[in-house]
Amino acid sequence: MPLIPRLDVRTTGAAILCSLTLFGACNSQDPAEMTTEQKLGLYLEGGLGYFTAGDLDRAQQQVQRGLQLDEDNERLLLLLGNIHQQRGTTHDIRSAEAIFRGHPAQHDYRVRLGLGLALERLGIIYEDASTGIRSGDQTTDALDPAKRADQLAAHAQEAWAECMESYIQTLEIHLGEIKAVAGLVRVSALLGDEEASIGWGREYIEILKSASRVRQLELEDATLAANRERELRASIALNDEAIIKTLMHISTIYTRQENLQGALDELGAVIAKNPDLPQAYSRRASIYFSLAQYQRASDTLKSYLKLSAHLPFDHPDIRQAYALLRRCKDALSAADLVGSEN
Repeated sequence: MPLIPRLDVRTTGAAILCSLTLFGACNSQDPAEMTTEQKLGLYLEGGLGYFTAGDLDRAQQQVQRGLQLDEDNERLLLLLGNIHQQRGTTHDIRSAEAIFRGHPAQHDYRVRLGLGLALERLGIIYEDASTGIRSGDQTTDALDPAKRADQLAAHAQEAWAECMESYIQTLEIHLGEIKAVAGLVRVSALLGDEEASIGWGREYIEILKSASRVRQLELEDATLAANRERELRASIALNDEAIIKTLMHISTIYTRQENLQGALDELGAVIAKNPDLPQAYSRRASIYFSLAQYQRASDTLKSYLKLSAHLPFDHPDIRQAYALLRRCKDALSAADLVGSEN
C-alpha cells in the first residue's frame, strides 16, 4: 500500500485540474455554503492531485490552507510529511521528521514508516557530513574537526538505530509492509549487521515474488483491459528489478565475507532472472578469478564484453575487463606449461 492514496494515473488532465482548484469553475457549490469538512476534503484532494503530479509547492499550499482550518488533521499532516520527504533537502527531511514525531496518529503505520524513512535519510546526511569533514571535502566551524566528524558519525548511528525501531513498529502494525521491509534491508547494512540485512533481504524478495504472482494471475484474465495489463506488467517489471538489486546486495555482502560460493549462487539467481545484465557477469568473472577458475572467468568476461558492446573501448569498466581477461589467459597458459612439463 502506498504511503498516501494515489490518484488513478488514467485520470485526464481536465479532471485533475478540476480536482486541484478549491473554488474553481468545476465546483458549482457556493464556498460560503460549504462546511469545514467539505473544504478540508477539497484541500486534501487538491494536495493529493498536485503531489501525484509532482508539483510539491502547490501541494504544500493546499495542505497548509487546510491546516489553517484544522491544524491537527491527520491526513493533511501525513501528506505534508510526505511532501517534505519527497522534496528531500536537509531542511525538508528535518521538517518531515518533526511532523511524523508530532503526528497525532502514532498508531498509524504510515506515520511510523514516514518517521523511519526520515531518520534513515538523516543518518545518511550525518554520515556524509562526517566523511566529508574527514576527507577535507567539507569545512566545519568546529575547533576540532576530527571530534566533530566523530560526533556526526555517532548521530548517524543513533538515527539509524531509531529508524530500525520505527520500521519494526511499522511491521507490528501492518504486517508485511513492503517499504518497511526494504528499509530494514538497507538500515541493517548501514548499522553493520550484515546477517540481519541478508535475512530481511530474503523476506523482501519473497514479498515481491508473492506480489508478482498475484499480478501474474490477474494477467490470465482474458477480459483484462489493455491499460490494466500495462499497469500489471510494469508492476511485475519493477518487482523484478527490486529482486535483482536485493540479490546483488546479498552477493556483495557474501563477497565481503569471503563466502564466494554464496556470492556466485546469488549472481546465478540474478542471471536467471535477467540474463542480459552486464554487472552480474562482471562480478561473477571476478569471483571465478579469485577462485582460480580461470576458464570460467574468461568465458564470463566474454559474455560481459558482448553485453557491454555499447560502451567505448576506453571506458574504465571495459579496460578493466580486458585486463582481467589477459590475466586469465596468462594463468591458463602457465597452467598448460606446468602440465606439459609434468
